[in-house]
Amino acid sequence: MRTGSSVLLQAAIALSVIVWGTVTGAAEHVTVVVGPQAPRIEQYAAEELAGQFGRLFRDVDVSVASTIPADAQYVVLIGSPKTNPAVRDAARSSWPEVSDQGLVIQSLSGDRDTLIVGGGSPVATLWAAYELGHRLGVRYLFRGDIYPGEQRDLNLTGHVVVMEPELRVRTWRTVNDFAVGPESWGLTDHRAFLRQLAKMKFNRVMLSVYPWHPFVTYEFGGVRKETSLLWFGEQYPVDGDTVGKKVFRGARLFENPDFAGIETPQEMTTAGIKHLQGLIDAAHQLGMSVGISISPLEFPREFQSVLPGSRVGNSLNQLTIVPAAEQGPTDETLIELVKSKISAYVNTYPEIDRLYLTLPEFPEWDQHADEAIEILKPHAAPGSLDLENLITRAAERKLIASGSRGKQAIRGNLVGLAFLRTLFSDETLLKRPDGKTLGLVITSVDPALFPVLDRLVPQQAETLNFVDYTARRVAENRELLKDVPAENVGSQLIITLADDNVGILPQAATQSIGTLMSDLKQLGWQGFSTRYWVPAELDPSVYFLARSAWEHDLTPRDAQTELWTTTTGNAAAAERLFIAWEQLEKATELIDRHDLGFAFPVRGMLMKHYVPEPIPDWWQEVTDAQTQYMIELYRAHGAINGGANPLLFYYAKRSEYALEYLGAVKAIREAALAKDQGDPESAIAHLEQALELTYNCINTLSDVAQDQSDRGLIAVLNEYAYRPLLAEYEKLIDGD
Repeated sequence: MRTGSSVLLQAAIALSVIVWGTVTGAAEHVTVVVGPQAPRIEQYAAEELAGQFGRLFRDVDVSVASTIPADAQYVVLIGSPKTNPAVRDAARSSWPEVSDQGLVIQSLSGDRDTLIVGGGSPVATLWAAYELGHRLGVRYLFRGDIYPGEQRDLNLTGHVVVMEPELRVRTWRTVNDFAVGPESWGLTDHRAFLRQLAKMKFNRVMLSVYPWHPFVTYEFGGVRKETSLLWFGEQYPVDGDTVGKKVFRGARLFENPDFAGIETPQEMTTAGIKHLQGLIDAAHQLGMSVGISISPLEFPREFQSVLPGSRVGNSLNQLTIVPAAEQGPTDETLIELVKSKISAYVNTYPEIDRLYLTLPEFPEWDQHADEAIEILKPHAAPGSLDLENLITRAAERKLIASGSRGKQAIRGNLVGLAFLRTLFSDETLLKRPDGKTLGLVITSVDPALFPVLDRLVPQQAETLNFVDYTARRVAENRELLKDVPAENVGSQLIITLADDNVGILPQAATQSIGTLMSDLKQLGWQGFSTRYWVPAELDPSVYFLARSAWEHDLTPRDAQTELWTTTTGNAAAAERLFIAWEQLEKATELIDRHDLGFAFPVRGMLMKHYVPEPIPDWWQEVTDAQTQYMIELYRAHGAINGGANPLLFYYAKRSEYALEYLGAVKAIREAALAKDQGDPESAIAHLEQALELTYNCINTLSDVAQDQSDRGLIAVLNEYAYRPLLAEYEKLIDGD
C-alpha cells in the first residue's frame, strides 16, 4: 500500500463491495470522497470505511471518488480541510480545533446526508474511520473484527464527535524473545497484527531486539558480529514423536517462516534485515512511528577479545558479554564499540524514528559507581545523588530488584547512565543518513533514581520506565510512579499484559492495568508500552488499554462488560465472561505471588517441579480458579450465537490445556514424593498420569492452534515438558 493509482483504488473498493456481498438491486449509494491529492493513508481510510459500511448497512453499495457526484445520495468526506477540498467547503467554520491526534466525526445537514470523518493529521483520519466503526458496533480484536449480528438501515445523521487522547503515546512492543512470542511470527503475521493495532489507535511500535538476533551486523577491532540466532539459539524438533505435530504440516523443526531452512549466520542476517525492514515499512504505512530497542552495553561473545576484561553476562544460554571492572563509564574502547553498534542499526534501518536504549536487566557493571556519581553530579540537584541513601532505598523496597539485587541494580544503573551521558556528548550519533535526528528513549532506569530522572538521562531523551515484572507488582508499588518528574521528562510506563516468568499459562491483569492507567493520566505521563509474549487471552486487557487511552474515566469492568455485551449480544453472557476473567486474574496473581517463574518457557520448565517437597495449597487454588474460568467460558459460549462464538471456544479449549498442565505438575510432584519414599511403583504410576495429562494438554492446544505463538507453545511443550518427562518415566521403568 505504499503507492497506488486511482484506478487501482477504485478496483479495490469495487472488489471489497463484491466480497462483502452488499450489491443489491435496490441499494442506496454511498460515495466516500477522499481528496484528489490525499495522502495514501487517507486513501486507505476511505477503503477501510467503505468496506465497513458494506458489512454494517443493508442494501447499500459504496464507491470511492475524489469529488462529490452531482446526484450523490449519501456522502462521507474523508480527511481535513488541509487534505480534502470537499471537507474544507462543507465544514467551513465548523471544523473544530484539534491536535495532530484529534478525531472529528461530524454529521452535516443539507440537501444530502453528509458525514465528515477526519482528524488533525492523516493517521488521525484513519483512527476516526475506525472510531466510527466502533460506534456502529464493530469490535477490533487481535484475530479480526467482530461485526454486529444483523445489518442496519443506512443512517449518517447524529454524529458529533471530537476526541483527543488521554495518553498520546500508545506503544506496542514486538519481536521480543522466546518461540511462544512474536519472535516466531513471519512478516505476514506481523502485518495482520499491526492492522488490528491501528484499528485500536496504537501509534508507536517498538521492535525489541537482542544482541544475538540476526537483525544487524557490524565490525569492531577486526571482529565481525557472527552470532545470528532466534530464541536464544534453542531448536525445537517437531517431527518424529512430537505430540500435536499436525499443526506443523510435516516440518522437521519449528521455525519462523521468514527464516525457514536457513542455516548460515550470513543468510540468517540477510533474512533478518529483510524481515525487520518489512515490519518497519508495514508500521509506517499505517501511520505508526517505529523505534528499535537495543541493549547498548551487551554484545555477542565474539567481541570479548576486543573488550579485555569483559565477562559473560547473566543471561539465558550465556550468549552475551558485558563490561566489567576494566571498563569504566569513560572507557574509550567501550565507547567506540557502542558507537559501532548503534551506527550499524541506524544505517541498516535508516527510516526508524527513534532508538530505545535499555539498561541491562542484571546490571553487573557496578564497580565504577563512585566514578559515575561524579560524572552525574553536575547534572543533578545538590544532595540528590547520595550513593548510600540510594543503595538503602533500593535494598529496602518491595520489588524483585531489592536486597542485594537492588543494591547491585542501583550501582549498575548509575554507571550505565554516566556512560550514556558521556556517549551522547557526540551529537552526531543519533543522525539518520537523511540528516534527521532520531528520538532517544532511555529504558529501565532503576526506580530509586526516578526523582532525578530528568537530570540523569541525556538531554531531550524520553524515558520508558520499568518498575517490576507484573502489572500487579507495579500497582502494589504505584507510589513510585509519583517520583517521576513527568512534567520535565517524557515518561512512559512498561505495562505487562502477560509475563514470561508467570509463563505459558493463560494470564490476565486487567484490574491492575486499570489502576496503572488511572495513575498515568492523573500524573501527566505520556503513555505506555506493552509487554507480553503469548497474545491469546489478552483481548479484553488490550481492549480496555486501547479505549482507556482515549476515555478518562473508563474502568476495566465497564470496558469488559461493554466488549462482551456488544460481541455476544447477551448481557448475561457478558456477566459470565467478566466473572471468567476475574477468575483468570486470580489464578495469575496466585502464581505471581507464590512462584514467579512457575512456567517460565525454558529447559526444566516442567521437571523443576519433580522434587520431593510438599504440594503447596495454592496449587489447588490456582486449579480452582482456572476451572471456574473454563466453566464460565463454556456457559457464555453455550448461550450465544454469532461472531464471538469461535473466540470463546478458543479461549475455553486453552483453559482445558491449562488445567491439564496443572494436573501434570501435581502428578510430577507426587511422583517425586513417592520415589523419595522408596515406592517406585507409585512413582511410575504418577509419572504415567503426568505423561497422559501432558500429552492431552498438547493435543488440546493443537485442536485450536491459530497462530505462530500457539504453534510455538506446542513446540516448547514437547521439548521442555513431554520429552524430558518421557525420559524420566523410561528411566524408572528400566529400574535406573
